[in-house]
Amino acid sequence: MGGESIMNVVMEKLKELLVLLENFGGFLMEELEKVFPADSREEKVRHWIQVGIPFLILGVALLLLYCCVSCCCRYCCGRGGLVRMMKAPGRGGHLIPRTVFESDPSGYFRNLHAGGR
Repeated sequence: MGGESIMNVVMEKLKELLVLLENFGGFLMEELEKVFPADSREEKVRHWIQVGIPFLILGVALLLLYCCVSCCCRYCCGRGGLVRMMKAPGRGGHLIPRTVFESDPSGYFRNLHAGGR
């Protein structure tokens, strides 16, 4: 299969997709006409807007609250607010503060081998 024949196949598939999307768009418009007939469309749209706006406002407010809380947590806890822990080497998975190990790794292993757990 040459490059030109592959391109022809791709173009045919894109044409089929375009026809499918056009048919779906027509179907969607017919269904919307059934739900919102022309004579009462304005009333129904206004009603659904009045019903939906409080939920939309609530969703946006919750999203903003989530963003603010996550940002604050990253700021407070990410910069020394919490002690970073690590598994203690040679101690069967016990957790120790990372700063203890990083401040004197050789001293840590010296105490570990001396039995000074």
